Amino acid sequence: MTTHNTYTVGRVIPASGAGYSQLPALFNESWFSELFKDLDKAYDIPNAVYPYNVKAITGKDKVPTSYTIEVALAGVGKENISVKVQDRHLNIDISKDEETTDEIISYVKKGISRRKGQLSFALSDKTDAKNITSTYVDGLLRVTVPVVQPEVINIDVKVD
Repeated sequence: MTTHNTYTVGRVIPASGAGYSQLPALFNESWFSELFKDLDKAYDIPNAVYPYNVKAITGKDKVPTSYTIEVALAGVGKENISVKVQDRHLNIDISKDEETTDEIISYVKKGISRRKGQLSFALSDKTDAKNITSTYVDGLLRVTVPVVQPEVINIDVKVD
């Protein structure tokens, strides 16, 4: 009978399982807790920075017809998002969702943020601020800012 070894994080475990378990190797108190010890403090930052993309939607003539801003807001409720236009700026405010429960919760690892934050984008004179639309589906906020195309005037001027 041959014996094979199974390799896990930081430990060689005999195939016979002689007194070893894979679970303590992965969640060993000595290294796992130290690794995530101060990670929870990262979520105490007063203003979060949420990842976003800005896409220019162009027509066949390569002139932008609108801009789409996509903001990843996983774990944020729709009621905690505010999109406003003030002083030629598009402001996206994310308010903090306070958890109210009678249970005491301590996280081993916390990956979903519930921090407040704000994004602000300057709007040019070519944007149509009155027709900005937004949707929030599956943790992704999409704000569409239409562009007003300047009126092209062609006039033949007679030269005297």
